[in-house]
This record gives sequence, C-alpha cells and structure tokens, in this order.
Amino acid sequence: MMMDKLFENLVTKTDDIVIVYDVELDDGGPHIVYVNPAFEKLMGYPADEVIGQSPNLFNGPNTDKQARYKINRALRKGKGIRTELQKYSKNGQAHWLDMNIVPLHDAKGNLQYFASIERDLSRYKKMERQLANMALFDSLTGALSRAAFMQHAEKEFTRAKRYNRPLSVMMIDIDHFKDVNDQYGHAAGDHVLQIFVEAIEEEIRSTDVLGRVGGEEFTLLLPDTPIKSASYLAERVRERINKYPYIAGEHLIDITASLGVAVISKKDEGFKDILQRADQALYKAKHAGRNRVKLAA
Repeated sequence: MMMDKLFENLVTKTDDIVIVYDVELDDGGPHIVYVNPAFEKLMGYPADEVIGQSPNLFNGPNTDKQARYKINRALRKGKGIRTELQKYSKNGQAHWLDMNIVPLHDAKGNLQYFASIERDLSRYKKMERQLANMALFDSLTGALSRAAFMQHAEKEFTRAKRYNRPLSVMMIDIDHFKDVNDQYGHAAGDHVLQIFVEAIEEEIRSTDVLGRVGGEEFTLLLPDTPIKSASYLAERVRERINKYPYIAGEHLIDITASLGVAVISKKDEGFKDILQRADQALYKAKHAGRNRVKLAA
C-alpha cells in the first residue's frame, strides 16, 4: 500500500507527462486510460476529454509519420520504444516530446498496458535551432558563414558539373574598410557591413547565395549563371553599393566595392578552383584602382 501511494505521488507531482494506454491496437487503438496533471498542464486537455481517445488526437502537420510507424510497430510486438515526436496541444501549439514507451505486465507476465513517459524538449529544440543558425549564418550581417557557404558551394559545383550547367562566383570586397573603422569606430563599421549586405541583397535573386568569408569580404554564388550575366549583375551590384546611403550615427559614409567574377570551367576539380580565379580577379580590380569589376581570365 505504501508503494502504491508513493507511485501515485510520483506520477501526479512529476513535471514529466505520463500517459497510460490500453493494449487494444485494433479499432483505432490504443486508447488512453490515464493522463497525469503534467499532461493536462502542457497539452491543455482535461483528463476526461482524452480518456478513451486515440493518441493520434495530438498529431499535427509536422508529426513525423515514420516515427509514428515505428511506435505502432513496437506496440504491436508488445515492446517498448524511445523516440522524439512533435505533438500538438489543444490550442494548436507544437511541442517536441522525448517519449519513452514501456509495456506494463501483470504478475503472470501478461501485457496489460503501455505507459508513455514524455518530457517536453521544446526549449532545447529552440536552443538547437539557435545554435545551428549561429553556425550557419554570420550573426552581424545574416549572410552565410564561411563554412556554411563553402559547404553549399561544393554541392552546387557538383550539380553544375554533373548536369553541365553554368556556375559563376563573385568576390566582393569593401574598399578601404579599415579607414571606416579607424575614422568612425567599429560600431559604425559594423553598421556599414549590415547596410552593405542589404544593398547586395536588393540586386540578387532568391537562388543566389551570399556568404561572409572575411571581415569585409563577401562571396556571391550564382547558380545557372553564365559569365556574361554574372558580369552584368556585378556592375549592378557595384552601382547599388555606391548609391546606397551608409549612415552611422550622424555620419554619412561613402562606400565603394571591388568585385572579381569567375565562372566554372571544364578543368575545375572543385569549387575552390573557381573561387581562386574570382579572388585573383578581385585582386586585379583593387590593383587597377578599386570600385570596379574584373573578370577572371
């Protein structure tokens, strides 16, 4: 009796969800026979509203069908399973839940119920997404990080090679950016970088990919774009950068950029080959006086 009372206190006071199902797997089963207060609090359903219902009640548009299949397969075999599943509360809010489903047997070893102990992972999933975004995107400008950009670029390079499609690359560098930091301060320099990216994004397509690969150096990936079109776009980008208002505090800062453009060739073995030629073209643009576009040989 003492153990029964202890178990009751544990189940009713825990922050983890506890749901007990019957073992009737046909006719829309299993069916819910018990939920604890933690379930009611998180999911928004009173117990009497879900007793007798199928757990499918909590499925939604992003509930993984493969995970559901694995759960059903385990239950039909009378086995437990642990997985993560996205479920939906009564008000439609999505929750990631770590589910540990265990079979419950009587003293003779007969299967009586399934119990699912579930922990809300939504906060941790949000942190995972934030950490992933920190790895994928430059936190200041929103452009792809160097690592993420290179990974994406290698995939585009492989696709272009396989299907014999054009692929162009544009290297873009802010002219005399060190002078901006020295004269106006790093906060102003950061603001210029943000505006700089805005200017570029106004000219490019949704399929083009911008990455920040250095302090003031950016790389633009142009899928399915021959060199002539890339060159035309580069001039538009350069002009847009020149005309954009770079206001930092009370200062209006004049900003120009140098650009180098290269296109994939049959000799290229990897994306870095195109990138190297674009970088060489960028160097020529700077050496020729900056604020201009140069094409790779």
